[in-house]
Amino acid sequence: MTDPELARLLLVEVARHLPALERDPIDVVEARRALHALKGSLGLAEEGPLAMEIARLERKLAAGEESAVREAAVAMRQAEEKLLAGESPSEGLTVWPTPPAWIGPRAVEPSMRAHYFTEVGDRLARIDEALGGSLGPIESVALAYRQVHTIKGAASSVGDEAMAWFCHGLEERIREGTASRAAANAALTELARWRAILGAMLDDQPSALLSLSVRNRSAAPSTSPSLPADEEQSRGPTDDATIRVGVLAVDRLLERTTTVSVAREAMALSASALLQRSAEMRAMRADLAEALRLIGPPRPWGAPAAALSRIRTVASALGVASERLEEASASVKRPELALREAELAQKRELSAMRQTPLHQLFSRLTTAVEAEARRSGREVNVTQSGGEETIDRRIAEALLEPCLHIARNSVAHGIEPPDDRAASGKARVGTIHFSARKSGGRLRITIADDGAGVDVAEVRRRAASAGVLSSELLSRADDDTLLALLFVPGFTTRDASDLLAGRGIGLDIALASVQKLGGRVRLASRKGEGLSASVEVPVDSGFAKFLWVEAAGETYAILAADVAAVSRKDAPHLTACIDPQHADGAAGPVCLELAASESDGAGSAFVSVDAALAIEEVLVRPLTPLVAAMGPFAGAIVRGDGTVRLALDAHALAPRARALATRTTREA
Repeated sequence: MTDPELARLLLVEVARHLPALERDPIDVVEARRALHALKGSLGLAEEGPLAMEIARLERKLAAGEESAVREAAVAMRQAEEKLLAGESPSEGLTVWPTPPAWIGPRAVEPSMRAHYFTEVGDRLARIDEALGGSLGPIESVALAYRQVHTIKGAASSVGDEAMAWFCHGLEERIREGTASRAAANAALTELARWRAILGAMLDDQPSALLSLSVRNRSAAPSTSPSLPADEEQSRGPTDDATIRVGVLAVDRLLERTTTVSVAREAMALSASALLQRSAEMRAMRADLAEALRLIGPPRPWGAPAAALSRIRTVASALGVASERLEEASASVKRPELALREAELAQKRELSAMRQTPLHQLFSRLTTAVEAEARRSGREVNVTQSGGEETIDRRIAEALLEPCLHIARNSVAHGIEPPDDRAASGKARVGTIHFSARKSGGRLRITIADDGAGVDVAEVRRRAASAGVLSSELLSRADDDTLLALLFVPGFTTRDASDLLAGRGIGLDIALASVQKLGGRVRLASRKGEGLSASVEVPVDSGFAKFLWVEAAGETYAILAADVAAVSRKDAPHLTACIDPQHADGAAGPVCLELAASESDGAGSAFVSVDAALAIEEVLVRPLTPLVAAMGPFAGAIVRGDGTVRLALDAHALAPRARALATRTTREA
């Protein structure tokens, strides 16, 4: 500490609050007040290391550990001695980012892990947004500072001491970043330097990893703390070296790759145009040759010899020009093919960067289920399969909340108390199984339990009592229709509610969240045998192989994996499936068999088109909700000539095709 006046004032504060920390017996209320006041005073005096230590002891005391008071008393007595000697009270303490000795693995309450991880993950995404450059420097720092401060508070509240400590230090580093543009740029540089540590601490945070990461990054960016700079450079990057890249950065790079794709397609179109011009010139040469043949040899009374000679010269020139056009076309085609290969490889790698395995989602769901089971007195064993399937990180995050609702519903309405299960001949421990499978361009996540299931007759009775459906509709409703009533807001199968279930909310929220992703939720149940909820969403927005088809003069793309076969048979025309006004149109000459979805249980569907063109790997862009609602569309594809083509959702197309086929059969 360099300011003697600040040192004097801090010494007064320490002397004033020390008695409350050394009191015997301990007065917890007074001790907490003293710690809070000392933390603020140390912060104002810019004694960050000691302020963080007192903040840790304050949280420890709040958690009921009274030993923190004695630790604080010792620390402040030592600080007083250092101040009297003219030294900094933080002398000898570790300075951020070197981790203090007390940092260890996180000890977050299991019931809070899922929400905590989700909250921190969301805040990290906002930090990536701030680093992405879409805002001005000062606005970016302000946004990032709020996120770091929020992470610090969340970490403190759940007991993640290491994360709270690290964010406190990082917060101090970027605090002044809104003072000027230069300060903002410096703060953003500092934030970018430590962003990977935040992610590593969230993913895997034992003290050894944290210590290694922090010490490595505390060195200058151009050198390594463990190796001389020249030796480090000679080694080069290792195969397992990794970096953390923001999702927004990957998206922007993917967009630029798409621009290259459009340019490459334009080159291909130019090459095709050159070949076409060459063919036209060859045809013209052939016409001239035929004209010469009809004219015959030069005669004194016939065509002038000079004219014939000129025609021969033009024909020869056309031949040379057509050959040169072919050579030019080939010279364009070669780099276009090389560009295509590079583009495909780059897109695959970029798409893979945005992917995450589903076992991470299942892990969060498992934590939530186990916590709810403990709270409600159930015994549950969670199993999973298909966790190795990978999907876009944003889709995985969007699926977390609806899947949490469904999983908690399995505990609340499905798994019975152990004694009840034993009385009905079941194992005392219930089972909830998470499974995932990708088929074509869709992902299906199933959450199944072996609990009580749903009494469909009871659902029918409650629906009649609540007036949800008319008596006529209820009398004809099948099991699927009745189970769908569980999604109606306010409809519940419980007579009493508690914090977990029975208020008639949850499934309707889950359904709404899934529908925003263009998906659906299907329920299947048998009384006494459990309930299965299948969440199915499209995941083909991205890079995939599509079959181009033509119908009524329009060109569409269908995911190649969703087309089981191409044949010739009568089937509803594609335009009729897209727009019912064309339902009376004749069938097309080419029939596509759409692969069946296991969740539909309705078998394959058939649709006819005017022509099946080619299969091509393309990048599909997501549609706005308004356009997506206008038909069975999965996305948009930008072509090299600037036009936009629609990609069709085969799973939304299939029910329409079946309905039209049934109608045609009945009319016949």
